[in-house]
Amino acid sequence: MIHPRAEQNRREKLGAQGGNGVARFRDLFTSEDLGSRAEMFSVVTLDPGDSVGIHAHTVNGEVYCVLRGSVWVTEDGAERELLPGDAEFCADGHTHGMENRSDSPAEILAVILPNR
Repeated sequence: MIHPRAEQNRREKLGAQGGNGVARFRDLFTSEDLGSRAEMFSVVTLDPGDSVGIHAHTVNGEVYCVLRGSVWVTEDGAERELLPGDAEFCADGHTHGMENRSDSPAEILAVILPNR
């Protein structure tokens, strides 16, 4: 299955998970495309000052991988800056969120994986 960039669904969430600003999503594949192997498989763009609020994962886990720019990730209360190529996994029972504190946009691959 091939999804050219021009055909990928785009959506925005104002105050995603209680965060600031707008998180822009480019859905690479839907859950249905992936046979429910993932609940979300998207590139998230955060402009300077935008964030995804800290939230818990209780029935799934989520991977963040920074593609461009940098973000600060808070995982279970601990903060760390992630740069391109860095990744974070928030497992079931844990919390995380991210914020773009830089002066340029950041792109993050985000994948939500169901518990099996």
